[in-house]
Amino acid sequence: MVSNNELYIARIVYSTSTDGVGLRNSLYVSGCPIHCAECHNKQWWDIESGEKQTVDSVFSHLNSDQFDISILGGEPLMQYEPILNLCKMIKENTDKTIWLWSGYTLEWIKLHYPEILSYIDVLVDGPFVSKLSLPNLQWRGSTNQRIWKVKNVNEIFDITEKLFDM
Repeated sequence: MVSNNELYIARIVYSTSTDGVGLRNSLYVSGCPIHCAECHNKQWWDIESGEKQTVDSVFSHLNSDQFDISILGGEPLMQYEPILNLCKMIKENTDKTIWLWSGYTLEWIKLHYPEILSYIDVLVDGPFVSKLSLPNLQWRGSTNQRIWKVKNVNEIFDITEKLFDM
């Protein structure tokens, strides 16, 4: 599998406005154990479908400009330790916001991976459910998915249906 300092990367998209507020650099990781029906990224379910890179290298790529960061997949928490290390590095060395998408719910993440909540600003949670998909949903694929503003592990606010200023 992957070490704490290596990530399998499906792709990095620079200067995109589709993965969160404003222009962002989006990191798409490979590997996903959830396998949502009608997933848009099935080609990345196998972790080895991506290119192995060090966390330092990914950090450099994501921070080659002033844009904030989005982390999607695949399932980012499948590579939890290196994703956590990357988020820590971003927060310790920049003032960028981090959005993270996970097929797991906030409740599950709080139980299994609470530390990540100290290093992200927004969490989009829940599996993609095709029968709950709507064409104009902002930043999520289906209506069961929620958007959370994260201040820390104890201060998390549901902003799914609200307009907000980031």
